[in-house]
Amino acid sequence: MIEFLPPHVRDAYDRLMASCGELEAARARALDTDLKTTATHRVTAELLARLASSPRASADLIHYAGRVASGECSWERIEVDADPVPPEVEELKADPRVEWPEHWPTPIAESDIGSHPYRIPWE
Repeated sequence: MIEFLPPHVRDAYDRLMASCGELEAARARALDTDLKTTATHRVTAELLARLASSPRASADLIHYAGRVASGECSWERIEVDADPVPPEVEELKADPRVEWPEHWPTPIAESDIGSHPYRIPWE
């Protein structure tokens, strides 16, 4: 039956069948994947930057990533410096397979505070 197809239709048919074969192979790999892994993942600045660059990142995380890129703050202090804290932070902390660094948030360095004491504007 396939041998009676015109040549221009035969090419399209061959591409369709090749795509179906690739889809079936992907389906077989997905079915063989073990989703019950017990491995934990450690949160790093690189991971948070990658999350912020994803299309599904929240506006709060994208805004904080811009602040990090400008040097205003760091990923290690996201829980303290972000206002509001992005929802991804709470999701990561609540996930038992994700390890949040114990030393975060890092303390503010003396150089970050500046040499001038705070002054009330009307002084």
